[in-house]
Amino acid sequence: MIINSFPKIVKDILRPLPKNDYPVLNSRLYVECWLAYALDNS
Repeated sequence: MIINSFPKIVKDILRPLPKNDYPVLNSRLYVECWLAYALDNS
């Protein structure tokens, strides 16, 4: 049940982030990488 709702939680986190803000400060990519890192080490 938690696994099924997880993609929805991630989409809710990423939705407010801009898709093409300043390239050096790509907050969407940063959050995606941070989530991948956090989940990989858990």
